[in-house]
Amino acid sequence: MSRQTSVSGPGFEDEDDLAAAVKEGSTRRVAVASNSRMGGDSARYGLHILVVAADEDDYSRQAAKDLDGHLTNCDVRVANGLEGAAKALATQCDDEVECLVPGVIITPRLGKVDEVVGRLKQNPILNKSGFVLLTDQKRHDDVAESVGDGSLVSVVAVPWTQPAIVDQITAVIDRWLFNNLPDAEITRSVIGGDPYDEPRAGDLLYGLDTPGETVQRVLLEGIERILGPRPRMILPEGVNLTRQGESVDAVYLVLRGSVALHRSSQFGDVLLHHATSGPLIGLVSLARQQRALFTSTTTTEVELIRLSLEQLELVLQQSPDTSANLAVVAIQALTQRLVRAEYLHIEQNELAEQLEIERGNLQAALEELRSTREQLVDQTKFAMLGELSAGIAHELNNPVAALQRSTQHIAQDLEAVLGSSSDLDDALQAMERTLHARPRSTSEDRALVRQVMEHTGGDRALAKRLVAAEITHPDQIKALLKKERFFGRLRGKTTPIQIIEAAAHIGRSVKNSTVASNRITDLVSSLKAYARPDTSPIEGVDLHENIEDVLRLTSHRTRGVTVEREYGKLPPIRCYPARLEQVWTNLVVNASEALEDEVEALTQAEAYATSDNPDTGQVPKFQPARGTDDPTITISTAQIDESHVRVTITDNGPGIPDAIVEKIMEPHFTTKGGQVRFGLGMGMSISNSIVEDHGGTLTIDSEPGRTSISIVLPIEGPAGEPSSNTVIEDSED
Repeated sequence: MSRQTSVSGPGFEDEDDLAAAVKEGSTRRVAVASNSRMGGDSARYGLHILVVAADEDDYSRQAAKDLDGHLTNCDVRVANGLEGAAKALATQCDDEVECLVPGVIITPRLGKVDEVVGRLKQNPILNKSGFVLLTDQKRHDDVAESVGDGSLVSVVAVPWTQPAIVDQITAVIDRWLFNNLPDAEITRSVIGGDPYDEPRAGDLLYGLDTPGETVQRVLLEGIERILGPRPRMILPEGVNLTRQGESVDAVYLVLRGSVALHRSSQFGDVLLHHATSGPLIGLVSLARQQRALFTSTTTTEVELIRLSLEQLELVLQQSPDTSANLAVVAIQALTQRLVRAEYLHIEQNELAEQLEIERGNLQAALEELRSTREQLVDQTKFAMLGELSAGIAHELNNPVAALQRSTQHIAQDLEAVLGSSSDLDDALQAMERTLHARPRSTSEDRALVRQVMEHTGGDRALAKRLVAAEITHPDQIKALLKKERFFGRLRGKTTPIQIIEAAAHIGRSVKNSTVASNRITDLVSSLKAYARPDTSPIEGVDLHENIEDVLRLTSHRTRGVTVEREYGKLPPIRCYPARLEQVWTNLVVNASEALEDEVEALTQAEAYATSDNPDTGQVPKFQPARGTDDPTITISTAQIDESHVRVTITDNGPGIPDAIVEKIMEPHFTTKGGQVRFGLGMGMSISNSIVEDHGGTLTIDSEPGRTSISIVLPIEGPAGEPSSNTVIEDSED
C-alpha cells in the first residue's frame, strides 16, 4: 500500500540529513509538475501532511520519519507547537502553488484534543483538513466536538507499524481529494484511477462490495469442493422453507427466485422482507440454535440447494476461504434487511406524522362543523325572532297609536281647561314651558338655582321648586311670589306655586308620555326594520334630545345614581336616531348595573359586619372603587372638529378587568351569566356595530373607580348601508 514520492528541492543524502531537517522544522516542496503522470491543473497544487509536535521528544516526529518518502505526490511538514503551524505553512505557500493539507497529525501532548483542533482550524488552509490523533492514552474524553463535526478522521494508537500508518495517512489523503477535488487531475493522479471510485479500505470491504451473484458463485464452488455436486431443488410459489417457532436444522442457498419473510402477531400476519430477504434462509436461527423467527415462503419459482447443519459444519471446518465467503453473503443479506428495516422505520415515522396532520385536519374540520352548526342554530333563532318581531310590531301598532292620540288629546284638553280662566294663565304657561323645555345639564341647573336664589331671599328649596317649574325670569319670580303672599293672607287650600308646580308636573308627564309613546313607536319601527330593514338616515338630529329621551325611559334603572350632564354645543347630525338610542341605553344600563353591584356588595358587607358571627372581625371592610363619592354617571358631549362629535359616558364604578376589555365586544360574551339580571352578551357587540355603521368609533378606557366609553360620530352621518346585525332592541350585557 505504500507509494513512492517524487520530490525536488533541498536533497537529503541519508537518514541523518532527513532527521535533521525534520527536527529543525524545514520542509520540502513537492514538485507536483515533475511527475510525468500529472498535467493540466495539477501544477497549481502542492499536497502536504502537517505534523504538529509538542516538543523534541514528541512521538509524532517518529511518525513524520515513517511517512516521509512513502506518500504519493505529498510531502510531510513538521511544525513546532501550535504557533509554528502557520509559520510552517507560510514558508512554502505562495501565489503560484496552492497549499493543500489533507491531513494534520496531532498528539495529546499538545493539550485537549478539541481545543487543539479548534485553534488549528482557525487557519484557513487547515479549515477543511482531516485530523489524525496519535495517542498513547487508553481513554479520551476531550474529543466530543471533533468527532461531532467530523474533524477527527482517524485515531492511531502508539506503538504503530510503518506500513499501518503509511496506509492510514494515504487513505486520509485519498478520501480528502475525492471529497474536495473530485474532478481535478491531481485526484486522478494520486488515487490512480477514476476519482468517482471511492477508495477501499481493505479486502473485507472489497468483498462486501462485490456483486452478490459473484460471491454466491464462489461460495457454491467452495461448498461443492467439499461436499461434491449439490442437487438443485426447484420449488414452486407458496412453499414454506422455515416456519415461525419451529426448529431449524438446515439452511437454504437461494440461487434463483424470491423468498419473503413474514411473522405472525396480534395484528395479523406482517410482511417484513420480500426482495431484501437475501440468498441465505435460516442461517440466523441456525447460528443462534433457536427456533425460526420468521416464516419464509417462496413467492416465485425458486432454485436452491439445501445444507444440513452437519454439512455446513463440515464445509466451515475444511475450507476457511468458504467460511469467509459465507460471512460475506450473510453480511450482505443482513445489510439488505437492515436497510429495509430502516426504510420501514422512516416510512412509519412519515406515516405517523401524516396521520398526526390528518388528525389535526379532522379536528379542525370537526371544530368548523361545530361552529357551522352553532351558526345555523343562531340563524334559525334570528329567523324565528324576525317572524315574532313582525307579529309583535303588528300587534303593537293599534295600542301605540291609541296611546299617542290619547296623549295628544290630553295635552289639548288641558290647554283648553287651563285657558278657560285668566286665573289659570300662569299654570297654562308653566305646563307649556315644561312641555317644550330644552334639556339642561346638571351644571346649568345648579347655575339657575343660584340665580333664582337671589330673588327668593336665599331660600334654596324654593329656588329648586321654581327652576323645576321653569320659573327662572326675575319678573316671573317677582309676580309669582307676590301672588303667593297675597294668597297666603286668604288662607286657601292650594297656593299659586303649588298650582304652577302641578301644571309643570302635568307638562312633564305629558312630555314623558309623548316620549314614551314615541319610543314605543320607534321600537315598533325597529321591529319592523328587523323583518324589512329601513336604511334611510334622518337629517338634523339633536343628540342632546336623543340622549334625554333615553335618560327619561331608563330613569327606573338609575334610581340612587346621580346622572350629571356636561353638554357642549353640538350641531345637528345625520344619523339613525333610534339606533343611537339603543347605544345610549346599553351604556347607561351597563353603568348603572355596575354601580348597583357595588352598592349591593357594600350592603352585604355592612350587614355581615354588624351580625353576631364570630368571624366578622376577620373580614376586611369592603370599600367601593369610587371611595366615599356617590354613585355617579356623567354624560358629556363635545364637537371635536369640523366633521365629528363625541359622546362620552363615564361611571365611577368598579371598572372592567383587562382580560374582559379585550372580549367585551365579542358577540354572546356576558358577565351576567347565572344572575337573575342576565344578558345575552349582545349589547356591546350591537352597540359597536351601530357605531361602525355610522362611520364612527367606540373606545373603552377603564380602571377601578372610572370607566369611560367614548363614541365619536361623523356629523355628515353614515356613508353606506348598515350591517344586518344592528337591530334596535333593549338588550342588556
